Amino acid sequence: MLFKKILVSIFMIFAATSLMAEHAQRHQTVDDLSIYFGAIPAQMIGGHGSMHRTKGMKHEKYTYHILVAVFDKKSGERIMDAVVKATVTSLNAKGETKRLEPMHGDLQSYGNFFELTETTPYTIKVEIRQTDKTAKSLTEFTFTRPRD
Repeated sequence: MLFKKILVSIFMIFAATSLMAEHAQRHQTVDDLSIYFGAIPAQMIGGHGSMHRTKGMKHEKYTYHILVAVFDKKSGERIMDAVVKATVTSLNAKGETKRLEPMHGDLQSYGNFFELTETTPYTIKVEIRQTDKTAKSLTEFTFTRPRD
């Protein structure tokens, strides 16, 4: 019985640590901004291509939609008037930089499509320039797409 309790305790600690690590990989705080990152396969968007006015656009197997949501850390208000760019780089390839477009509809975030063909970790560098500020905010996330 004691062994079972110890085993369950170790599992709970491992699970909590994994969840905190996952959250840390998806959230950064920089220059009074709270920035959340996400990446989903483009095929999952389906008929929602109108969020970027890309309805009917064909996506390859390894096309991912990179999403960034930006909030004012103090007020918690969503920031939708910034210019946001992402540079996606793998270990084996030169980086690609694209502007993340404001998304239309209920998702109020920024996003664009990137080809992620490798299963090695990608570095996603995000640059945010708010319209009322001259300095830009920089942060970095990592993402590894699932294997086939």
